[in-house]
Amino acid sequence: MSDDGGRTGPNGRVIGGRYRLVERIGSGGMGTVWRALDELVDREVAVKQPRLPGDPEDAAHQRAANRLYREARAAARVDHPAAVSIHDVVVDEDGLPWIVMELVRGESLHEVLQRGPVEATEAARIGIAVLGALRAAHTVGIVHRDVKPANVLLGAHRRVVLTDFGIAHIQGEESLTVSGEFVGSLEFIAPERMSGRGAGPASDLWSLGVLLYAAVEGWSPFRRTTLESTLAAILAADPPEPKQAGPLGSLIVRLLVKDPEQRPDADEVGAALEAVVKGWPVPGPAASGPQDASGLREFAEDAGTVRLVGEPVSGPAPEPATAPAPEPATATASKPPRRPRLLRPLPVTLLALLLVAGTWFTASVLADKDKGKGRDDQAKELTPTHSSPPTNTPGTWTEHREKDMGAVLYLPAEYKEMAREGSANDQPRLVVYDIGLVQVRLTKWDKSPRPLLDQAQEAHDTWDSYNHDASTQSTRTTFKGYDAVLSDTTYDMEESPSRVMQLIVVTGDDRMYELRVDMPKGTPTEKKGTAVFKGARDRLVIE
Repeated sequence: MSDDGGRTGPNGRVIGGRYRLVERIGSGGMGTVWRALDELVDREVAVKQPRLPGDPEDAAHQRAANRLYREARAAARVDHPAAVSIHDVVVDEDGLPWIVMELVRGESLHEVLQRGPVEATEAARIGIAVLGALRAAHTVGIVHRDVKPANVLLGAHRRVVLTDFGIAHIQGEESLTVSGEFVGSLEFIAPERMSGRGAGPASDLWSLGVLLYAAVEGWSPFRRTTLESTLAAILAADPPEPKQAGPLGSLIVRLLVKDPEQRPDADEVGAALEAVVKGWPVPGPAASGPQDASGLREFAEDAGTVRLVGEPVSGPAPEPATAPAPEPATATASKPPRRPRLLRPLPVTLLALLLVAGTWFTASVLADKDKGKGRDDQAKELTPTHSSPPTNTPGTWTEHREKDMGAVLYLPAEYKEMAREGSANDQPRLVVYDIGLVQVRLTKWDKSPRPLLDQAQEAHDTWDSYNHDASTQSTRTTFKGYDAVLSDTTYDMEESPSRVMQLIVVTGDDRMYELRVDMPKGTPTEKKGTAVFKGARDRLVIE
């Protein structure tokens, strides 16, 4: 380990007395990666600059610093051509660890998929390399826990490199996660981790299955427009069958089984991937039992996560969420075997988990900030396009009478209840209806928690915390004689463009209601989402 020379020169800051920062090449939740010159041996390297919360004396700050130390130690212990090589760890004058690693020239799989999916054989080739790095990690007692396209680099000479072991489990190390923290990219996290059972080799193989699905289909099967609906999909919904996976389809389906003991082990996965690459028949499930994880104990990292326990939501069990099918592939492909559609009711503590896990879904409304946002200060009356509630005839809108909320919500018939939360003593009350990429939510506070515009401002700040790019247009209005605000927000435009449309209403007796529709931005689904919002808004009845 080196000590930081701590000087800044005309060509950029120098770290550790030898690594001169040249160009920023990437960033993530835990830090920024720079291309740098190792002036001692005259070679280019990658240097990861930490991004840590709070002051150096804060416990959260110290835990994050420990995680970065762990990344270097974990990756250094993994000996495989597809695992990134760590050269050095430098501690700067503030006590922050900067990680120096090999510079892999190329682009991430995430960047490649922005241009469209890859062929099944190419996905299998990438999968073989990632699996090799994972097997090498598992051999030395390490579980990666963050396998995703952004952490898979495609370098020169068709090299595939798995990076970012910063949240890996390492056997024998103390727990760094406490109640209220959860690390990892949600849509790639295995369901057993969500339920607090810890991470094992099978959890990494689940993530590999999601990665392979995203590679051949062009989208993640569990990604939704909100964090809580993504979590609900992981826990309760089977993914849509892959349509462009060809011979990879059956393997992907098996990897995404909810029960980790029922997933194929690394040997089976490797054999199937090799068969796809070489054009051989893909072997079926092995007759042997589940993989042996005895060499990896259940680590305490996830022990602080709230367990998902509780009674199912009332009403009918939710249908599995679905996503729009991609355009048909030009090449023919055999379809994987069809699985039964499993209906899994969601725990009532779903929203509480997301609160404890440090996510931002608690905001129910959005508002404009001073920069780049507009507001029409002249109140406008909303005029419903339907003078009377529609009937429940086929092809029209279905009535959802929310007696405890004092409201009637109308939605297209295909929308199913996914979650319900709150009571008179647990505010707010909330119900969520979902069909996958478009989610509808109705929220009620028995007493308005704050003035309309203050509520909207706080919520906008929450959305802006994703990538600091939220843009909101808010309009003061009235809704059936009550004060109201209409908000239309876009956010996370670089990684996962999203749009949220909201109506916030305060009644004469100081109740607050919020109707909200979340949808992906810039896709055909956006048009459907906006139509659903307008229709539900016009039909909403507040009793």
